[in-house]
Amino acid sequence: MPETFSCPLCRGDAFDAVAILRDRMMLTTEDEFQLVKCRSCGLMRLHPAPDDLTLERSYTVGYLPHTRPGLSGMAKGVLERRSVRLLQEYVGSPSQVLDVGCATGDLLAAVRSRGNRNVTGVEPGLEASQIARERGLDVVTGDLESAGFASGSFDTVLVSHTLEHVRDPVAFLLEVARILAPGGSVLLWLPNADSVEARLFGRYWIGFDAPRHLTTFSAGTLGRTLSATGFRVEEIRHEAVGLEWAWGIRLLARDHLHPTEGVLARLHAILIVALSPLALLNSRLRKSGRIRVIARNTESRRPNYRT
Repeated sequence: MPETFSCPLCRGDAFDAVAILRDRMMLTTEDEFQLVKCRSCGLMRLHPAPDDLTLERSYTVGYLPHTRPGLSGMAKGVLERRSVRLLQEYVGSPSQVLDVGCATGDLLAAVRSRGNRNVTGVEPGLEASQIARERGLDVVTGDLESAGFASGSFDTVLVSHTLEHVRDPVAFLLEVARILAPGGSVLLWLPNADSVEARLFGRYWIGFDAPRHLTTFSAGTLGRTLSATGFRVEEIRHEAVGLEWAWGIRLLARDHLHPTEGVLARLHAILIVALSPLALLNSRLRKSGRIRVIARNTESRRPNYRT
């Protein structure tokens, strides 16, 4: 029996098909996944949702966000340290900081290196969380809901390229609101579906990344989701990083110019730098493929949103 569609944001039950996606990045499955858009609110989701086994297999040992080698890894570290420097009012001591989906702990380590040791992480990947603990970080293996943090435990929650991976983003953000202190902040980094890169590359855009990205947000649908879960958006920053362009070209090459993809892979870091001016232009137009959003936990929470 076909899975019934129910939008987690507006509970709408009707959708329009947007695209048929495959795992073009990690190549863990030949299955196809349907991307749909809710007719009521515009939120985009994979429907039917991938099953647990498919998702488990899609996060292989070589999953790139956990294992960025060479120049790519160095560039990621530079960007994270820059973010931490710019966001000191949120992550500096004595703030209690939680990173959800912390992977091997790079972002938490950057926060700690600037003098704040009040850092905690949650990471579902067993190997990644173990690496983070070996770095001396306090990291719980599992998801946010099962971690069982007390209400009001944290001043800042970091959600870096995690929200698009969770099955129910509304339930997830309600839990973030619960564990945040009143007036605390959530900082999110995620792909932006209303971007030049998404429109240009279509099914080859890295922001779709099926089957791992279960929900694809635009700045608008993210803002509505945050508002529905008791947050007030304070800032949306369009980031100027050439990563979206580099991966779009590589994934296109895999399908249409396969012999060249190996060369592009070796030039990946150079491609990111070379294509960054395009990303900068899109950020000035507020249409870049990656956004950073800061939202404040308000008094008007909606703990009974689902009832």
